[in-house]
Amino acid sequence: MKNVVELLVETLVSLDIQHAFGIPGKSVAPVILEFGNQGIEFILGRHESGAGFAAGGYAFAGKKLGVVVGTSGPGGTNLVTAAAHAKMNCLPVLFITGHQSAAETGIPQCQDSSLFGIDLAEIMKPVTLFSTMVSRADTFPAILNHSLREAMTGRKGPVHLCIPFDVMISPVAETNIHIPSSRLNYAATNLTDVVNQVRAARNPVILAGKGVVLSGAQEPLARFAAQFQVPVVTTPGGKGSIHSMHPQYYGPFGLGGHQKAKHLLESGVDLMLVMGSRLSDTALAGLDRSYFPQKIIQFDISYEFMGGIIQAEHTHVFGDITTNLEELLRLYPNENVSDDVRVGERYHDPLPELQSLSVAEVCQAVGDIIPERTTVFADDGAHGYHAVRWLDVKPGVTFFFDSYFASMANAIGMAIGTKFADRDQNVICLTGDGCLFMLGSEISTCVAEQLPVIFIVINNGQLDMALKGMREFTGRTDGTVFKQPLDAAAYAASMGADSARCTTLSEFTDVFKQALQLNKPFVIDVIVDKEEIPSTLARQMKLD
Repeated sequence: MKNVVELLVETLVSLDIQHAFGIPGKSVAPVILEFGNQGIEFILGRHESGAGFAAGGYAFAGKKLGVVVGTSGPGGTNLVTAAAHAKMNCLPVLFITGHQSAAETGIPQCQDSSLFGIDLAEIMKPVTLFSTMVSRADTFPAILNHSLREAMTGRKGPVHLCIPFDVMISPVAETNIHIPSSRLNYAATNLTDVVNQVRAARNPVILAGKGVVLSGAQEPLARFAAQFQVPVVTTPGGKGSIHSMHPQYYGPFGLGGHQKAKHLLESGVDLMLVMGSRLSDTALAGLDRSYFPQKIIQFDISYEFMGGIIQAEHTHVFGDITTNLEELLRLYPNENVSDDVRVGERYHDPLPELQSLSVAEVCQAVGDIIPERTTVFADDGAHGYHAVRWLDVKPGVTFFFDSYFASMANAIGMAIGTKFADRDQNVICLTGDGCLFMLGSEISTCVAEQLPVIFIVINNGQLDMALKGMREFTGRTDGTVFKQPLDAAAYAASMGADSARCTTLSEFTDVFKQALQLNKPFVIDVIVDKEEIPSTLARQMKLD
């Protein structure tokens, strides 16, 4: 008869999970040992939060369940931010935490995670789709079945199981674990209505969000835009939904947006096809309400974000975006096909003229140099929005930026998890000195595993987005400047990573090309101009 952890890990193996992340401790030792027994490689993180982000990257790139383990008490609470990030980005991740003993619940125990302590199951409920403590072994199969369904179907996301030590090693009756399909393969029933509305529209536009990237719908979106001759703009998180040289692409909008996209949205759009966007304030920043469209067709997997900021006549296209776009293309294969194939033009303004190196120059160089089969993670901060505006996404390149939950340093762990999930991908993490202060120690994980991720650290000695916003709207910059700046190259070298410090564009391009050839962890410390203005000032801050 199997015990609980044997059944758990056997199920994970059947899901083709080859890596799990986390930090061990007494309360989760049986899980870690069983990983080794059944061939799942446990990747030791440097902080639970970084390990949680890595599990999210593994889920994102591998299109399967990510797994992260933390001990009871503080090990679990350190996972909360990563769980929230996974929930807001629809990343299927199983968070496993421990507890000393279910049989001794109510007796004072170190790192008590029960309702008599800090109650991890309750803490994790708001940041997951499902969270519970498994108090009895005989209930575990049903709970695991439910957890997998919640994580891997519909609007995917994280789940959390807190499993006490004695329950982990308790026998459980043989049972069938139902492995859910992770792909919704049914099409919406109102696709004909969608086409009729597009035909009737005078000036339709597609607003593509991160859901396109998460669904892997870039190719059908590109075909749909070309076939129906509908222009596309992208939200900050939707950057990479369509490659930058597509003839129908008008550039990014919102924070990090470009004037070409703004002019299009102010040209009298009567129908907006929203694909995979929640239409948040970051996506619509800079667009006056007078330019809101009269009608919206919203492609999404649930109804929860319908009719938020934009009050318009809504049509909801329910289900997976890829499935619905592919069905539209199948049903209307010859719709408005044009023989006039245009070549897209770079939509950028001239680069800013500054005394020192600009982030815009760096981002443009990255877009020019990276090869196909590259995933770029842009961390949260001004540098991320610079990347939205200036980094061109070639065909075959994946771009991920979380502008919604917007957790600083998430890209560091996401990049690591992605590389474990797909060793053939080039993985680039565009991060900042503020993010590196938070979770830069995860670079040590890359070195220990000889994982060839390139970290480009935008270094200006300050929390740039906060500083520029506070200075613009309050005239003050309290708490936004590092009194002791970070030497990112030396920090990386102390962990065993190859590193270089760059102050000019030519230095950066030479080092970046070298790093791409080395096939090993590399950190590029890029010293940039402190006075470069990010486009994030489009979102105002009012104190009255």
